[in-house]
Amino acid sequence: MVRSVMIKGIEALTLECFLAAARAGVIDQVAASMKNNYPGLDWGKIVPYNLERMAVHGERRAAEMEEVADTLCELGVEPLMTAATVKRQRKMGELGSQQSVRAALNADRAAMLGAISAAARDRH
Repeated sequence: MVRSVMIKGIEALTLECFLAAARAGVIDQVAASMKNNYPGLDWGKIVPYNLERMAVHGERRAAEMEEVADTLCELGVEPLMTAATVKRQRKMGELGSQQSVRAALNADRAAMLGAISAAARDRH
């Protein structure tokens, strides 16, 4: 469960970061910058993988993260980031159920982010 703090949290941060990058028109620049900080990671593969996982499993992962938050509390750790991860995973799971997002899950990261961005705007 403790491992999930990092894994699901990185997924949530990936979505938030690259969704903003897509809207700002700087996806490639942000990905290149990430490579500078984490040269061993291939963000070209990580971004679409994380987005797909959240779109398909976000609602279940949100429920799992609620349990993780309870575990952290039992350990005396305030689950600030985990609580935010719950929200981001749940929202992405909801977006992932939309046909437009599902149809883009096998596309490149720009197409995936475009579909997610449009679906998120439609929900507001």
